[in-house]
Amino acid sequence: MGKLDKYIFWQVAGAAFMTVALFVFVLVLGNIFRVVLYELLSGRVTLTFFFEMVALIIPSVIPYSLPMGMLTGILLVFGRMSAQSEIIAMKACGRSIYAMIAPVFLLAMLASVFSLFINFYYAPAASYAYKNAIKNVIRNNPLQFIQSGKFVKDFPGYVIYANKSNSETHELVGFRIWELDKQGRASVSIKSDKAIVSYSDVSDEIVLVLKNGSAERSNSQDPELLRKPLPSAKFESLTVKLPLNKIIGESYNEIKKPKRMTFDELLEARNTWHRIPLEKLEKLPPEERKERLARDKIEVNLQIQKNFAMAFSIFSLVVLAVPLGIKASRSETFVNLAIAIALAMTYYMMTVFIAWLEKYPEIRPDLLIWIPNFLFQGIGGYLIIRSSKH
Repeated sequence: MGKLDKYIFWQVAGAAFMTVALFVFVLVLGNIFRVVLYELLSGRVTLTFFFEMVALIIPSVIPYSLPMGMLTGILLVFGRMSAQSEIIAMKACGRSIYAMIAPVFLLAMLASVFSLFINFYYAPAASYAYKNAIKNVIRNNPLQFIQSGKFVKDFPGYVIYANKSNSETHELVGFRIWELDKQGRASVSIKSDKAIVSYSDVSDEIVLVLKNGSAERSNSQDPELLRKPLPSAKFESLTVKLPLNKIIGESYNEIKKPKRMTFDELLEARNTWHRIPLEKLEKLPPEERKERLARDKIEVNLQIQKNFAMAFSIFSLVVLAVPLGIKASRSETFVNLAIAIALAMTYYMMTVFIAWLEKYPEIRPDLLIWIPNFLFQGIGGYLIIRSSKH
């Protein structure tokens, strides 16, 4: 590799590294705000746990950050080189466009190989560890989701309040819970002397055992008022279950999904993985069972092909970015950033649309997932050939 090749290689590598870091920061920040930050600010998780969650989120956003970062880095470098007439000077010295972009393609292939390892090993392992970490926090201290002295509205359809709590006995004293109707009005009001809080790993629910209380149902003619003539029902013990999947994502007792499987697990699961337990699958009618088996198999195959396609999307976007960067003749950072985001979003939207076709295994979405790569490479290749003739 000559001096000029090294210059282009390290210029693009440096710009790509900075933009990848930027996109990682933005995507991690989005996930943190959505899931963990509120839990930290409300005192439900410790600062140490918060940073552990950040570390586990990073591998899952790299497959998306790396292509966008490489794309942006190339647009920035080649846009600047074009604006400063460096491209014209290189052509005048007899250097072809293909020789100029060779170091960039080398960098893209190295990034694609790196992304393969992330997609097939580190990202699924980190995602699985992330979900299990949250699950363990809830299991060890389910009381943290219902803090005393505050109206808790995290559980859709309920409002919860307790005067005080006892973390040693997992009890809430002076407990109140309101069940809301579709308009968000209280339809049922339950109060009890205390509530014992626990977590059910099987059903993925917070279980409240209410002691010595009463329940009132609102008047259908006047739902804002919880009063007679509808009498209250007293009880010595009442169990209320609050599903966690509605506030922190999917149920943890579900079968491990393909997106959280490593490469070895995916290969093993191609003929053995099923979305529902095998005993339930065997009870289905033959036609429905056959259809489900086909859909389960295509879902695993689609995940395998998607991981490969996402890794090589780096190369596909680079092929398109090089001629666009040369042609743009702009050095403005924000313009190049906007072009990069638009191209990346187009690619990801196409991928998402094809992934929706997993319900139709007969059209082989696991093969169609490569269409965005071939399309971007074809357009980019055509533009490179045109650029070489000018």
